[in-house]
Amino acid sequence: MTSTGFATSSDAENAFYAAFSRGDLAAMREIWLDASHTSCVHPMGDRLLGTPAILKSWETILKNTGDVIIELSNLSVHQGPRTAIHTLIENIHVQDETEKVFQFITTNVYEQTSAGWKMILHHASPMPRDISQEKDPRPVVH
Repeated sequence: MTSTGFATSSDAENAFYAAFSRGDLAAMREIWLDASHTSCVHPMGDRLLGTPAILKSWETILKNTGDVIIELSNLSVHQGPRTAIHTLIENIHVQDETEKVFQFITTNVYEQTSAGWKMILHHASPMPRDISQEKDPRPVVH
């Protein structure tokens, strides 16, 4: 891959979610840094290392998902000189017989290269159930 990066980490993030929502694998390829240290963890999935494995997973996902509407919320950005960490909640609307909304807690990391900003990590986990109304919530274990 020899594509140029993006002017800001936010531009890279916007391009990532646009590619995801359109099911555009070619655009998705442009977002990821082609490096062995790239990593991706899809919800309930294994850790994928390296751009080839990551893009193969996105090819499968995009081929089987179709168009989706993705709303982002609770965005927090920590920007360093060469690395940016974005944490957020993905609200993914999928339409079949009925509309379903899936929520994921997500961390995206971007690296500034000589060509611009590129994604180096996407990690999404299912939103935990709402335990605020439970009488005896289970403890959180890490």
